[in-house]
Amino acid sequence: MSQGEGRLAQGDAISHFRVSIAKEERFAEFYTGEGADGRLHDASGQPGESFCRQIFCQTHARRGVDPSQAMPLNHITQSGDSGIVSFPGFHALPFHVQRWLGVDIVAPHDGEYAFRLGTCGGVRMWCSGEQLACFTPFTRNQMQYLAVRLALREGKNRLLIHLDELFERDTDCSLHMVYLDEPALGIVPVTGSPLPATPVSPAPDGSRLLTLMAQREYGPEADALLYRLLKQVSAREEGSVFSLLTLLDLWKNARQADFPEPLWRRMKSTILGYRYWHDERGCDAMDFWGESAPVFHAAQMQAGALFPDERFIASSRFGHQQQRLGEMRLKGVNA
Repeated sequence: MSQGEGRLAQGDAISHFRVSIAKEERFAEFYTGEGADGRLHDASGQPGESFCRQIFCQTHARRGVDPSQAMPLNHITQSGDSGIVSFPGFHALPFHVQRWLGVDIVAPHDGEYAFRLGTCGGVRMWCSGEQLACFTPFTRNQMQYLAVRLALREGKNRLLIHLDELFERDTDCSLHMVYLDEPALGIVPVTGSPLPATPVSPAPDGSRLLTLMAQREYGPEADALLYRLLKQVSAREEGSVFSLLTLLDLWKNARQADFPEPLWRRMKSTILGYRYWHDERGCDAMDFWGESAPVFHAAQMQAGALFPDERFIASSRFGHQQQRLGEMRLKGVNA
């Protein structure tokens, strides 16, 4: 082992990598084959796999990734005490997030070396353009492991790693790479700047819009706030059910003449087009569980009461059916 190299002994995890910034792309934004979410709960009692993730696994787990398209590795990242390199984040809509990582391993001789490869997401690995490993379980926030044997040449081996995941609300994309073999390997130290912090976007303020309406203050500010709410609810962002309640209040209490005609028409179409429960068609990242459940039921009940004879798109039910179902579900939660 030459001077300046780190040592990777049996049982050690690789803790430092060169890394790219994230490439983020909206997933299934224009997907038209919407369906209901899968099993209500998995074996551990947690909510089952979303329909959006089912489509993602079908389209992305076995796809080819071209290492020549790797992004520049201008930054560095390191693991915590667990040895896991993690890239957590929050997305209100489904996003495909990709990163590229790199590390140089020094082998004492040609051969295959055993590693335990773990990921939340999917991981692919190359050396000199040759793929060494591909492991794409894509189980959201659940680390999965695979034993692999990496073919390394004597001397320095420059490993290129592709890490990706479908982000739905709070999601972790992570890598755990533990050496299982002998003899010890060398690790070339990485240099660069830390990854920049990710800015947090503020949420639309529905309470401000209701305040303006109560004060009869109509105009550009109210129109802009309503447009933001409509955009959020139409996209079915995580947390948008609370904005939907604001829209329902507006429809009950405002007058059509208070807003421009296109905004008023869009308010109705947005309410009718919303997804009110996981058994309705959709391809989004909304969380229907926990404290959000009664809010969805209340919204379903109120929306159905406002439009009893209209058909709701995601469920194909009429409003009076939605109202009755929402009432029954809300009673079940409160029972």
